[in-house]
Amino acid sequence: MLARLLRAEEPSLFSHAPWEDIPNAELPTPPLREGLGQAHMRVSTRVPRAQAYFDQGLRLLHLGWGTEARRAFAEAARQDPRLAMAFWGLALTRGAGGRFAAERNEAIRQALALCEGATDLEQRHIVAASLLAEKGPANGRQSFVREMEYLIELYPDEAEARLLLAGFLADGFEPSGRPCPGQAYAQSLLREMVRTHPHHEGVHHAWVSALVDSARPEGALDSARQLVALAPQAGPALLGVGRLLQRMGLTEEAHEVLQRAVEADDAYLARERLSANAAPCAELAMRLLVTGCAEAGQYGEGQVWARRLRARVEGLGDGQAVVLSACVLSGLHLRFGFGRAAADIHGGLGEGATAAERGLLEGLRLYTRGLCALEVGKLFEAERVCGLLDALHTALGDERRAEGRILCPRDVARVLETAGQELRGALEARRGDSARAEATLIRAFRLERRLRPVGPPAFSRPARETLARTRLRFGREDKALELALELVAERPGSGHARLLAAEARVGQGDFPEAARDFARFLECWRQADAHLPELRRARSFVTGRGHALRLVGSTEAPY
Repeated sequence: MLARLLRAEEPSLFSHAPWEDIPNAELPTPPLREGLGQAHMRVSTRVPRAQAYFDQGLRLLHLGWGTEARRAFAEAARQDPRLAMAFWGLALTRGAGGRFAAERNEAIRQALALCEGATDLEQRHIVAASLLAEKGPANGRQSFVREMEYLIELYPDEAEARLLLAGFLADGFEPSGRPCPGQAYAQSLLREMVRTHPHHEGVHHAWVSALVDSARPEGALDSARQLVALAPQAGPALLGVGRLLQRMGLTEEAHEVLQRAVEADDAYLARERLSANAAPCAELAMRLLVTGCAEAGQYGEGQVWARRLRARVEGLGDGQAVVLSACVLSGLHLRFGFGRAAADIHGGLGEGATAAERGLLEGLRLYTRGLCALEVGKLFEAERVCGLLDALHTALGDERRAEGRILCPRDVARVLETAGQELRGALEARRGDSARAEATLIRAFRLERRLRPVGPPAFSRPARETLARTRLRFGREDKALELALELVAERPGSGHARLLAAEARVGQGDFPEAARDFARFLECWRQADAHLPELRRARSFVTGRGHALRLVGSTEAPY
C-alpha cells in the first residue's frame, strides 16, 4: 500500500532495511519472478526487459514490498535509461522520511527531465508524484489527490491510477474505530475495483488492508482467499491475508497462510542468498503465529515459533531484533500467566545498544518482576517496580525521536507507560481499592489503544482483560460481561476472551449461558495443550461439576 511505504508505517523487527544505504544505480539485479500477480501498465519503452521489470516493480509496489519494488524499478532504468516511469517508481519506493529526501527528489527530477518522450498519462503520473517528492506525503497530500483525480477523470479506464490513489488515501482507523481522513474515500474506490477487476492482485491486497482493522473485516474474506492464489510468492500479501483471517477468528486457516508467508520469504532468501533481515515479513508472520497460538491455547507450539524467531535474529548484530524477539517469547509466557518463565529473560545487548533497546529490555524485566511480586503478595515490592517503570518511561519520553525502522524511544516509553499502568491497576485491585484500580486500568487501556503500529507491541497483559477480572473480583459482573463481550466481538478466535465471558456469566448466576460460553471456549481451544488449567475448569463446568464456581478475579479461581 502506497500510504504505508511513503509514511514508513510498517512495523519491523530489524533496525535497517536491506539495501537502504545503496544508491539506486548500484542495486543488485533481481530476477524476473513468478507468483506476484499480473498487474501491467504499458510504458514508453522499446526494451521488453525494461517493460517486464517495470511491471514487476508495479506489482511489488501494490503488494507493499517496497525494497524489492525499488530493485525492479532500478533494473528497468538500467535496461532503458530513457524510461521516465522507472524513475517515477524509484521516487515512490526510495524510503520515507528526510533521510532519503535528496534521492527521492533526484529520481523525480530525472523522471521529469525524460517526460518529453512519455505519453500524456505517464506525464500526469510523474507530475502527481513530483508533488509528493517536493512537499512530502503530509504537505503534498491535497495536491497529489487533486492531480490523481484529474488523471482519473481524463482516463476513466486506468485501473492503476485508481489503485494508487486508493492506496495513498487508506489511512486506517482511529483508536475509537472512526475512519481516518480519506479512508472512506479509499474504500469506495476499492469496493468498485473489486467488482470491476476481480483478478488484480493489487486490488485484493488493498481491499484486505483497508478492512482488516474495520468493524467488518469479513467484507474482504473473498479477496483474501483470492489473493493467496493470485500472489502465492508475495510474503507481504500472505501476511495481510493471515492478519485478516486471524482478526475474524479463522485461526487454523490463518495459521496455514502465515506459515506459507514464512516459507515464501525463506525461499526468497535462499534464492537470493540473503540474510534473515532481508525478508519482507517472515518475522512479522512469526509474531502473528505466536499470537494465534496464544489465542488458541497452543502454548507449546507458540514457544516453538517464538524460539525459532529468536534463533533467526541472533548472530545478525541487530540489538533491536534481539530485544523485540525476547518480548515476543516473554509476552507468550505472560499470556498464560507464567510470570516466572517470563521473568527469565536472556536478551544480552552489546555496548552499542541504543537507549530505546536498553529501556525496552529493562522495562520488560521490571514488569515481570512486579507481576511475580504480586503473585506472592509482596505488594511493597510491586509498588517499587511501578515507580521504576514510571521513571523509565519518563526518561525515554524525553529522548529524541528516531527515524525510519530504528526503535523510537518515545514509542518504547508509551509501551512502558501502558505496562506500568496495567501493573499498578492490578496492585490497587489486590489492595482492595476498586475505584482507583478501575480508573488506572481504564487509563492503561486507553494508552494501549493509542500505541503506534510501527512501534514495539505491548508485552503487558491486555488491560481490558485485567479490568474485566477486576470488576469480577468486586462484584460488578454486568460490567465485566459487557467488556468480555466486546473482546469476543473484536477477537472471535480468542479462547481467553471466550473464557472471560463464561466466567462473567457464572458470576451473574446465569449457568445455562455460562455452559454455552464454556462450550464455545472449548471449541476455540480444541487443539490446546492438555495440561492448561483453563481447560480443566471449563470441562469441569460443562460436565456439571462447576456450579459452585467461586470467582475472585483470577484465572486461577477454583471450580
